[in-house]
Amino acid sequence: MTHKYRSLFNLAVISLMLAGCASPPFNLEGANLNSVPQQTLDDSASQDKRVVWGGLIVGMRNGKDSSIIEVLSYPLDSNSEPRRSSNAQGRFLIKQDGYLEPASYAAGRWISAIGSVQGSQKGKVGEADYLYPVMSAENTHLWPESSSDSGVQTRFSIGIGIHR
Repeated sequence: MTHKYRSLFNLAVISLMLAGCASPPFNLEGANLNSVPQQTLDDSASQDKRVVWGGLIVGMRNGKDSSIIEVLSYPLDSNSEPRRSSNAQGRFLIKQDGYLEPASYAAGRWISAIGSVQGSQKGKVGEADYLYPVMSAENTHLWPESSSDSGVQTRFSIGIGIHR
């Protein structure tokens, strides 16, 4: 293989690897990607619709047959990852059948889920009453602790400068 073709081959392989890293974590076919959890509270047409929601885990608990994850909602990017630098949009609950490990789904982790809207549930945030939108999850995805939207910026400079 000549040097020219080897370079093109390497570029193609790298491009495919990067494209694979940029895909959503689950099959989004038929899902409403623009659904905001709090808006489903006033929209009876949202019931049983397939949605993708995500955000920051603020708590979780395991029940007898299912687990409930409380999430502070954030808008999602094109890969269904919560935009960590955006403003929060309220809270919602993810109901997942079976047992989930609390250490894995700990407060402070970022999560996305796909599933169907299952109405609402009354609860409390501190002492305040709160009405949570509820999703019955088909699948959840925990995002790595460090992410491209985590606020960490790679910087490169040449010369002398002052950094704050």
